[in-house]
Amino acid sequence: MTITCDVLVVGAGPAGLSTALLLLKNGVSTVVLEKNKTPGPQQTSYDITEGSRIRKILNEMRIKPQKISSISEWFSLNHSYILDSKIEDYYFKRGPERDSIENVLLEKLLKKNVNVLFESHIDTLEIKKKEVTEVTVKTEHEKTTVKPKYIIGADGAESDLRKRLQIETSIFATFKGIGVVVDSKKQNEIPHAKIYFDEKLAPGGYIYSGSVCYKSFFCVVIDDIFSKEIKLQESLNRFLEQKVNGEITTKEYFGGIGTSGIHKNQVKNVLLVGGAALFYDPFLGYGLNYAIESGYYAAQTIIKNNIKMYNKYVKEIQQEIKEKYIAREIWRKADNKFFDKLVRSFNGKLNKDDDKINKILGLFGET
Repeated sequence: MTITCDVLVVGAGPAGLSTALLLLKNGVSTVVLEKNKTPGPQQTSYDITEGSRIRKILNEMRIKPQKISSISEWFSLNHSYILDSKIEDYYFKRGPERDSIENVLLEKLLKKNVNVLFESHIDTLEIKKKEVTEVTVKTEHEKTTVKPKYIIGADGAESDLRKRLQIETSIFATFKGIGVVVDSKKQNEIPHAKIYFDEKLAPGGYIYSGSVCYKSFFCVVIDDIFSKEIKLQESLNRFLEQKVNGEITTKEYFGGIGTSGIHKNQVKNVLLVGGAALFYDPFLGYGLNYAIESGYYAAQTIIKNNIKMYNKYVKEIQQEIKEKYIAREIWRKADNKFFDKLVRSFNGKLNKDDDKINKILGLFGET
């Protein structure tokens, strides 16, 4: 079977599905390719991401976060601070359930009769004059030839498409995380995001928690350079023993990896977005906002047939990532004394004359 289309989207996560939906809303014929049986993560999880940069895009797609909050609470071992920020936190469910962001996007796509090929992967690429002209897609039982004008690479940080195109990468930071979803006794039991800094449990990272309806979630995120000495599930369970009152009877674990870096994100008729583009905040690890935003700009680039638009966007985001990487280097060396000093500085109880503290505070608009 041969399919001719305007765009082939490789990967059915938030980046790929957002791109496909925005293209279809503008009459661009699109095929979506996904290696798994379902879109997105294969287990239920929750994502908290900075929402201001994707508010208009979500409105255009008619997608609503499950919760929005401008308040977050920050903890060191000995101090705490409640931040009421102009930057809103958007909460999204991820994974196989019907109300996850992936399945909400997929449902909108299916209503437009889009061709989504699940349990499929790229077998071969035909390249002429450095442009991909044909993609052979292999499923368990058959092969399909897709002839697209453009290709969107949205297949995550370990992008197979990126590797096939032999695009070299410069990795800044890799995060590993493990979390647990538990039943709550009351609605929104954790009213806003709570972030904990502890060099023993989460070196180079943090622990976060939050609630959506009657589900609460807790996650330990660490910098990958510490992964040999830290067992994530042990760290998470130690944290739960210290901070959660009462017995947790239901546990649904989830995990993930996020990679931040830079590389060439547009090669002729191929545009890389989201994790495949290494668009991941190297400081706090936000990724879903970059996934949706990069998908939007990739779609606009194709709709307007203006590659320069995406190249300009990529340049701006990569510069932003480089600037935030300075904070990542500070965070890797931070100990609990530093975290105490940082949270006290949030409270205005220290003279903010420390360059390292000021760089961190600046990311929160606190300087």
